[in-house]
Amino acid sequence: MNPANQTHQDLSNSFPKSSRLLTPNEFKFVFAQAEKFTNRHWTFIVRPNDLLHPRLGLAIAKKQLAKAVWRNRVKRLAREAFRQHSKALSGYDIVVLGRHKMQEVDNETLNQSFLHLIRQIKRSGLKDKPSLSLTEVKEK
Repeated sequence: MNPANQTHQDLSNSFPKSSRLLTPNEFKFVFAQAEKFTNRHWTFIVRPNDLLHPRLGLAIAKKQLAKAVWRNRVKRLAREAFRQHSKALSGYDIVVLGRHKMQEVDNETLNQSFLHLIRQIKRSGLKDKPSLSLTEVKEK
């Protein structure tokens, strides 16, 4: 597909670098003062950010999911669910951790479980709590 011919919808369905946690300092920022949301299949480490969009970091450990194909499937599912519900998560940085035996769970169950945690984050009122800025975390 020619990039000049992309529609607005195609662009809104992308997962740009600005929506990703990429550097160790960005991950440290989330872990420094975070809330943990967990269920049977996922663990989310969540912290409000000062941006108008959410950012996602993936930390799917080999210890939890031994085979690369399992880890890649879980990351693909997490990115897609995050992308589809990014408006609901605006203003949050989220690090997604996988749980043991996720490879045995079907995609629909994992997706519903992911959405359950998104609803918990929205209800938490986490954005209303004061937190450190990214520059304050870098100084520590």
